[in-house]
Amino acid sequence: MNQVLPKPKLLTDPHEIIIRGCRENDLQSQEQLYRLCYPDMIKICCRYAGDLDGAGIIYNNAMLKAMKSIQTYQHDGRLTAWIKTIVINCCLDFVKKQNKFRNKVQDALPDETVSIPEEAFSAVSVKEIQQLIQQLPKATATVFNLYIYEGFTHRQIGEALGISEGTSKWHVNEGRRLLKTKLTHFLNPAVKANADR
Repeated sequence: MNQVLPKPKLLTDPHEIIIRGCRENDLQSQEQLYRLCYPDMIKICCRYAGDLDGAGIIYNNAMLKAMKSIQTYQHDGRLTAWIKTIVINCCLDFVKKQNKFRNKVQDALPDETVSIPEEAFSAVSVKEIQQLIQQLPKATATVFNLYIYEGFTHRQIGEALGISEGTSKWHVNEGRRLLKTKLTHFLNPAVKANADR
């Protein structure tokens, strides 16, 4: 006697299939979600951890939280944005454990913000810029990343890190100032050639 197999259910959105599987604690679906998010999210984790080991710790913690709270995900078609929020929060937790953020004295804030010439960015790759940002003091790099890459306001940064808005502004300006100095190596070919020797 021939066994009749049921027809597979057809879902049009592959994310929907993964989400459903994760909600049922299906290991294969959880692995698919982990792999799906890894390329974009590990880059974010690296910006805050500074190395791949720390980034891996952050990413694993974030995905564990995502798997535990997948039931709360609303089906609005923005799965990666929902995961990114969890990843950013885990990055902040990691950074806060590693560093103590102090409020800077704000009397010394300059009237003008430091600007970086546009030609500096055309002379270097994105990877080189990210390496330069990782060389900034940790607190400054964290605030700079939150402001520039994640689009946080100074108020949001202050609330997330327990610092004032003025301190957040100071870190962004200090980050720009230090990056401008570092980018002079890329703007001046003679300086860069000597540095590469």
